[in-house]
Amino acid sequence: MRQLGLITIGQSPRDDVVPELRALLPEDVTIVEAGALDGLSKEEIPPPQAPERTLVTRLSDGSEVQVDKAFVHGRLEVAVRSLETRVDLIAYLCSGDLPEFPARVPILFPHRLLEGYLKAIRFPGPIGVLVPAPPQVKPALEELKVWGVPALGQAVSPYSQASKVGEAAAQLASEGVVAILLQCFGFSLAMRKEAAQASGLPVISVRDLCAKALSELLE
Repeated sequence: MRQLGLITIGQSPRDDVVPELRALLPEDVTIVEAGALDGLSKEEIPPPQAPERTLVTRLSDGSEVQVDKAFVHGRLEVAVRSLETRVDLIAYLCSGDLPEFPARVPILFPHRLLEGYLKAIRFPGPIGVLVPAPPQVKPALEELKVWGVPALGQAVSPYSQASKVGEAAAQLASEGVVAILLQCFGFSLAMRKEAAQASGLPVISVRDLCAKALSELLE
């Protein structure tokens, strides 16, 4: 039986994400979770110190929280250490650019997976990117530009604005994008389907990309 460690930048368990991943992985895989914010109260979690340092995630009670990137990055190594002796493979449940720590097992970085995937495609026009919070729009578009991917962006939270995902995707489609990117693990497969139906466009889900990559490693 293979052991898979999943690390969220929020708090575990991520029952809004892991069951969907579980359904896409081989049946004999056991999942162990850890979170960068595990053990903290909401009052102990510092807000972003600058717009470009904004991360949006979920706490164990299901609530949304915006947290400072540097604070999260400083706590991720503890999560890696808590899992590396118990699992065969680790994956981050985050599409952001996360720090690399030496570990005893392989670690999958969805951000790098997404970068390679998007660089491998030549789109005939800009893509539309959905991120959870307004301060994340500009950094996301700048990063995509560096990758050679022209894009337009909108903010819609998968945690507190799930019903508006389709509307946001349709708005981007009306502005001429040729595909939609859901750039947060909080966007569920149901939201992906809603975005596709509302926009009539292909929709790229970082959650689904990660699941497919993990399947390759765990088969």
